Amino acid sequence: MQGVPELANLRAELRAAGVFEFRELRSWLKLGLLLSGVALCLVGIATYGFLAALLLVPIASLFATSTAMLGHEGSHRSFSASPMRNTFLANLAFPLFSGLGVLYWHNKHDRLHHGHPNVEGVDPDVKPFPFVSSRRDHENCSPGERWFQRNFQRFAFWPMSTLMTLGMRRSSILYLMRFEKKMTREWWIEVGCMTVHYVGWLVVPSIIWGPLVAFTLYAALWGLVGVYLALVFAPAHIGLPIVTQQNKDWLHQVETTRNLELPRFISVFFIGLDYQVEHHLFPKITHQNLPKAAEITAAWCARHGVAYQSVPYLYALADAAQFIGNAWEREAVDPVEVRAGLVGRIAA
Repeated sequence: MQGVPELANLRAELRAAGVFEFRELRSWLKLGLLLSGVALCLVGIATYGFLAALLLVPIASLFATSTAMLGHEGSHRSFSASPMRNTFLANLAFPLFSGLGVLYWHNKHDRLHHGHPNVEGVDPDVKPFPFVSSRRDHENCSPGERWFQRNFQRFAFWPMSTLMTLGMRRSSILYLMRFEKKMTREWWIEVGCMTVHYVGWLVVPSIIWGPLVAFTLYAALWGLVGVYLALVFAPAHIGLPIVTQQNKDWLHQVETTRNLELPRFISVFFIGLDYQVEHHLFPKITHQNLPKAAEITAAWCARHGVAYQSVPYLYALADAAQFIGNAWEREAVDPVEVRAGLVGRIAA
């Protein structure tokens, strides 16, 4: 590969194929089906009790995870051509339905993760507390955190993903408290949505069925959402190089991201996040168009000698689990070395 190909050429090819068009009606219908699925599961649990919950909580959590990931589309403005409807969806799916702050998410995910994927000390998605993905990040932790990472990181990552949504809720509230533009319209909307979330999910059920039932159901459902989110996000980046700094071009996104090959009936619940390469290059492509975008992008990368990484999901999952086990003792890599290793190597 001679130099870095112009991404504008790929963008033009994708635009000609219509992949930047929105599929808003289909997305609203999908959102309605997902929310209806959560509601039906909750009604079934309320009607039939504990034994029904064993079956229905995992199903409700799956629908809830996909609902939150539709909110992720609103945050990226890939849901609708209307900025107002994108904002509405993001607030509906994040603070109102999920209890997660959209302002916090925009900073953590849209700005830091998408802007600096796999960059040591910057990308929060490769350093989910209390875990780390590089030696320097490990050395910058407190003594207690370092002890935990050395002794338990290999075993605790997946079990502790049940606490992911709890940690994100805590971070969302702290982010709101520290937000520089308090009392603005967006701040009040988020405060109001979060208040309604906790009243609807915890206060009202506690009055009807008692606090023990309400809090147990809430913890179980959203704990499983944390596991599902880890299963979606971790294999796409963890296991790929952690770099000391960022290459200042679009190839950095391709070098630190991979697609996940899944059966169609599972892919539908990922809301496009199995097509991470295209999502990182063009985050405003709606998820329904990402499969077509992936075909075009893979062929374009092959023509230009760009390493396009797409692997079976279970391989990526095993790779991520192996990597995280001893990531605390791994040195981050110079991005020049990463590029030298990838140039001319087209991933299958």
